[in-house]
Amino acid sequence: LMAWALGTLVVVQKYDKMNPVSLNQLMLQEMTRETVQAGGQLTQQPMTRKLADGKELTGLKATVKTRTDRADFEIVGFGTADQGVLFITRIGDQDNATEQPLIDKFWETLKVKL
Repeated sequence: LMAWALGTLVVVQKYDKMNPVSLNQLMLQEMTRETVQAGGQLTQQPMTRKLADGKELTGLKATVKTRTDRADFEIVGFGTADQGVLFITRIGDQDNATEQPLIDKFWETLKVKL
C-alpha cells in the first residue's frame, strides 16, 4: 500500500490460492461504495494495461464524480490458475497534476513475477 495525504493511493495484493482477476468489480464496488451511496455517479469501462515486461493486466477503469470532486480508479490484475496479483490506483482530480507522474512511474517500472 502506498498512500498520499491527499487521497491518492496504490494498492498491491498478492493471492496465492486463486486468480484475483475476477475480483475487479467487487474491489471497485468496495472502493466507491460510500461515495455512490452519498449520490456520486460511477462510470466504468473495461481496460488493459501492458507492462514493460510484456505482461498484460486486465480490469476496469472507473470514475466516481460528486458535485465537488472526481476520483479516477484503475483496478487491474494478472494471474494464473491458482495465483495472481491485483493492482488498484486512485487519484483525485485536484491531485492529478502533481501525483499523476508518480502513478505513471509506478506503471512504467512495474514487473510482475509469480
